Amino acid sequence: MKRLGFIGYGLRSETMMKAFRAIEADITVSAIVDPRQEEIAPLLKNDPLFDGVRWYESADDMLDQAELDGIFIGTRCSLHSKLACKVLAADIPLFLEKPVCINYEQYRSLKEASRGKESSVVVSFPLRLSPIVTEMRKIASSGILGKITMVQAINNVPYGSVYYHSWYRNPAETGGLFMQKATHDVDYILSVIGELPVTVYATSSKIYYQGTHKAGLKCPDCPELRTCVESSYYVRDILKEDVTGDSCCFAVDTGNDDCYAAIFRTEQGMIITYSQNFIIKKSAARRGARFIGTEASAEFDFYTNQIRIDHYRTAETESRIFNVPTQHFGGDEKLAIEFMNVLDGKKSESDLNAGLNSAACCLAASQSSKTHNEIHIPY
Repeated sequence: MKRLGFIGYGLRSETMMKAFRAIEADITVSAIVDPRQEEIAPLLKNDPLFDGVRWYESADDMLDQAELDGIFIGTRCSLHSKLACKVLAADIPLFLEKPVCINYEQYRSLKEASRGKESSVVVSFPLRLSPIVTEMRKIASSGILGKITMVQAINNVPYGSVYYHSWYRNPAETGGLFMQKATHDVDYILSVIGELPVTVYATSSKIYYQGTHKAGLKCPDCPELRTCVESSYYVRDILKEDVTGDSCCFAVDTGNDDCYAAIFRTEQGMIITYSQNFIIKKSAARRGARFIGTEASAEFDFYTNQIRIDHYRTAETESRIFNVPTQHFGGDEKLAIEFMNVLDGKKSESDLNAGLNSAACCLAASQSSKTHNEIHIPY
């Protein structure tokens, strides 16, 4: 039985525990570091996977005192790299939530700390391991597309208000929405094409989630609680969707932009276009990409679970439909299997190199969107 330790036991940690249960992983949780112990501990009291769990005041205490086979980092984004460096120094296999870092200083520190240890880390990139992206890699590597010349990727986020209601609105915690959201998409694209971009030009704008309401305003304290279409009440009780946070989406301190676009170029000349939008709702959701080759093109969408291949020479069109779990499109269970493999001494297929490469691309895109210049990506 593998003994796991959690540094930060929040929503993502809970979700991955469900994935570990789904694959019937032979694990027990031996240690947790989380300042919300009084809130969390009663919820875990009767869970057999947490029998004998010990709570620690700090990550340092846990690393010094607990005997662990693996560690899961599920804190806020700003702490990921600092804590990862500590775990890497202790030579314990690591499950690291994305983004792996949120600025260049953290990127450099993590890259240095991980030299030679990259494959002992599983970065939380469920999209790259999802069945539909796994199939896209097979298609791309089979040669039926010919040479891939362009990727057209899109992410229209139907639950966008979470990035303005909650702590996600603070770029100092997340690194901004290129780092927070696009890091997933950039990673799966790079895993399909097998190339790294060398330059990026990006831009962003704030069109919808802006306003003049006072900083710090909470939805329950606002007279527009029942009429505002983005209030926590409206999202929960009218739209019947999950609510994360209740900060005003139309206050002066909402933080994030809401429309983003980037153009990457690889050394071989392939162009990758990517856009993400946080305004759309419900059935307008789209997330996927088209890979345009010299012999055929292939495209997919996570929400429809479909792949379409258009052949140029035969005028033939293929369609493939996937039936997968809804949580991260089937990728979380694959991540759980991947981490169990790493605990058994195997190399990660979603390793820290993948996390660092995606971070470098997203950091450069964020920089470009602020300076309005094309940026060379500094891996």
